[in-house]
Amino acid sequence: MEHNPLKVMYNEHDVIVKAEKIIEKLENTWEQNPEQYAEKVKKLVEFFREYADGYHHRKEEDVLFPAIKDHPDFVLQEIIEEFETHHEDFREYAAEIVESVEECDYARSYKVLKQYIGDLLDHIAAENDELFVLAESLMDEQQLETIYFKFMDVDMELGESRKKEYEQMITTL
Repeated sequence: MEHNPLKVMYNEHDVIVKAEKIIEKLENTWEQNPEQYAEKVKKLVEFFREYADGYHHRKEEDVLFPAIKDHPDFVLQEIIEEFETHHEDFREYAAEIVESVEECDYARSYKVLKQYIGDLLDHIAAENDELFVLAESLMDEQQLETIYFKFMDVDMELGESRKKEYEQMITTL
């Protein structure tokens, strides 16, 4: 299928997962260079807020989740609610990380960052293994293509070049 929206979701997940190695390398770096640590963490949070939440979660919340919920063969509303709750949790993590960095409590910021990436990786695995498989089995090719073009509308609205910048940024952090 040429315009598969789930391929877009998988690709974005692959980009987001790159943050794990960056976070691992940050452990205790605030002891030698707190300013550099704070700067990298702020860039990571910006990436999570703008790319993971802004581009990716928005596609899920505004397009994919409603399409699944509205499908006549879909009966597990709780699964969508659980994923939406995860998205809210991630927003709270981001706020707590920023607050910790601003208070120069780097150990706490790192602890929350580790919790965030752990929960995010679990969330991504569940979406990859359950939600996207479910969506592909529920939707026919035309429905999937409609979702794909709605995803492209989100990217255009938020800025396709900006999205590419975030994809590059996460590889250079």
